Amino acid sequence: MSKLKEINNQTKLEGFTHKRSMSSPFLLTMEDGEPFYSWVFFERSVFKTCYFSLSSINEKQNCVLLELLVPCCNRSTCCQKVLYRSSSKILVDLSFLCGMIEVELPVYDTLILKNIESHHIFLCFSTTPSSVEVWRNGTKFLNTATVVLHHQDHQDVPVAIRIQTGTFCYDLLVQKGESRAITVKDVKFILKSPSTESVQARLDMQINMIQRRKIKL
Repeated sequence: MSKLKEINNQTKLEGFTHKRSMSSPFLLTMEDGEPFYSWVFFERSVFKTCYFSLSSINEKQNCVLLELLVPCCNRSTCCQKVLYRSSSKILVDLSFLCGMIEVELPVYDTLILKNIESHHIFLCFSTTPSSVEVWRNGTKFLNTATVVLHHQDHQDVPVAIRIQTGTFCYDLLVQKGESRAITVKDVKFILKSPSTESVQARLDMQINMIQRRKIKL
């Protein structure tokens, strides 16, 4: 209890300069020397954790309110040395515990989820007077995309696409027998440009979607 009180006082002092102050992460040990574990339920996932930060102390009832910290690798003990905050808390009776170990692990507010999507689109360029949309980002997530345009026709006629991002517009043009690639951030949509003849091509895309999400119960 004395060590937890010390951590609690230190956290209060830091709260004057940090909007969302928290104590240093720690583990609690039981009488058999094993770590004390709890669980965080996040959407359809369950995270088992032995890492906590101190929210408050009730000395009269000899209990503490702890915030559960989620291991980065979805294992009960963190192998990659990163923890994430959650909105899950647990009230713990200290009479069932016998020790505490502080850990030096960085703690972040959000969990970064990455999802790689692949798209392969067959394109038929024509002499239509206006550009035609061939792909659009249907999410609001940040992304980094590698776009590859392959000329796949026997005709010696160039074809081009226009890639629109949140801030810039990029044109990618290929001649007969060529393939060209570009990697850009925050792709919104892609247009195929008009051609002087009917020409076939293929568009390959690899998109890395990035989500920053807070873990909530």
